[in-house]
Amino acid sequence: MESILVLNNDYTPLNITNLKRAFNLLYKGKAEVITFNENKPILTELRDYVRPTIIRLLNYISIPFRKVTLNRHNLFRRDRHQCVYCGNNKNLTIDHVIPKSKGGKNTWKNLVTCCQRCNTKKDSLSPAEAGLKLRYKPYRPTYLQFLRRVNGSFHNDWLAYLGV
Repeated sequence: MESILVLNNDYTPLNITNLKRAFNLLYKGKAEVITFNENKPILTELRDYVRPTIIRLLNYISIPFRKVTLNRHNLFRRDRHQCVYCGNNKNLTIDHVIPKSKGGKNTWKNLVTCCQRCNTKKDSLSPAEAGLKLRYKPYRPTYLQFLRRVNGSFHNDWLAYLGV
């Protein structure tokens, strides 16, 4: 599926949509094309259209602060589907850095993606007590960080708008 970056009227990133939805916004006059793929026009019986890679809404959409929900899928996504101790990407599970038995909470800064081997080795110990080292400190991701990583990739022309 082809991904198109949607910008608000003030050029801030809103979301990523598919080609059909982007084309509908353009056709109805609700958005304009910012950048497009010159090599792949959209061919129809009546006329040819440019294939957008970035569109901008013509009216400003007010959106309250967006936060990323803490769930299994988003936790794996934040950690790039790799164990934070060894980098393995097989048999992944979730680990509490500070174990629940020692007062650890279910928070972004205490939950990490972990392979079963490291999770078994760590048991109900801290990483230091188990002889494990975190490859990076767990953090609460922002919505923009998740937008950058959609489907693991993004178009080069998106870079200026995503702050990469």
